[in-house]
Amino acid sequence: MAITILMACYTLLALGIGWYFYAHRRRAFLVFHPESSHELSRVLTISGVVMLLIGVLSAVATIMNNMVFISTMLLVGVIAIISIQLILLHWFPKA
Repeated sequence: MAITILMACYTLLALGIGWYFYAHRRRAFLVFHPESSHELSRVLTISGVVMLLIGVLSAVATIMNNMVFISTMLLVGVIAIISIQLILLHWFPKA
């Protein structure tokens, strides 16, 4: 029961992050300005789609209640988020 609740939270977070990235690919957010960088806009588009896909697959894993599928989606999600963060560091303003 607890795994199902936690996976539902994870699914909502993945979908929310994916939507946020995709929605902000042409306007400023946080310290990033994708409207002035085509490459950053493209990274946000791809990252948003990937996170939305992970969110949908996580929802499927939660409904199926398959522990191997759930574990795989958690691992893929963590690797994707770390990769996105490392890629976004390239556009982080240098002081």
